[in-house]
Amino acid sequence: MQITPAILPQSYTELNEKINLLRGLSSSVQIDLCDGVFGKTKTWLPDEEKIYLPQGFDYEFDVMMFSWKIYIPICISLGARRIVVHVDNFTEEECYRLLSYFENTNIKLGISVSNDTSIEEHIKYIRFFSEKNKNIYVQVMGIRNIGAQGEFFDEECLLRIKEIKKNFGDVVVQVDGSMNIDTVRKVKDSGAEIAVVGSYLFGHEDIDTRLNSLKEV
Repeated sequence: MQITPAILPQSYTELNEKINLLRGLSSSVQIDLCDGVFGKTKTWLPDEEKIYLPQGFDYEFDVMMFSWKIYIPICISLGARRIVVHVDNFTEEECYRLLSYFENTNIKLGISVSNDTSIEEHIKYIRFFSEKNKNIYVQVMGIRNIGAQGEFFDEECLLRIKEIKKNFGDVVVQVDGSMNIDTVRKVKDSGAEIAVVGSYLFGHEDIDTRLNSLKEV
């Protein structure tokens, strides 16, 4: 199982400290960007000033914000390899606007829809984007409150994974939220290829042991 550590940073300093804790343990990192409204926890946000992230990592940004149009270009400028966008209630115009940012790039676009939206809506969005961009993947939320850590696992996400793989078998599915040994095993058995893990890793001294145990699932 591929494991991507996730950081919900309260400051630029905290972000760098946690990234460096992963050196030699993981080559990929997800950085959560939340506005405190769409993404329930307000995080540190990159501004127009030039900042630098530690080298040697593949960066994924999870943009949980109503002002995604501002921050996607910033994520691209920071060297993002992957960007997750939560497309709940996007209009057709907004969907095309989102696609335009990824034209002529090798950046992978992650499509995420919250668990309080029907699976039919998930499939509708995935079909739309997959027909227009062959470099997409899907992020299923393992929790209902987007942008929060330490939430309870939403068992319904397992059915969403199965339905998505049934309809889009070649699309990679990752799960974000409430990931630990037990839930990683559940999402893997349901068809997911990647688990995004935050609070289970950080805040514990045995990050390396925990990360390796998850990879072995």
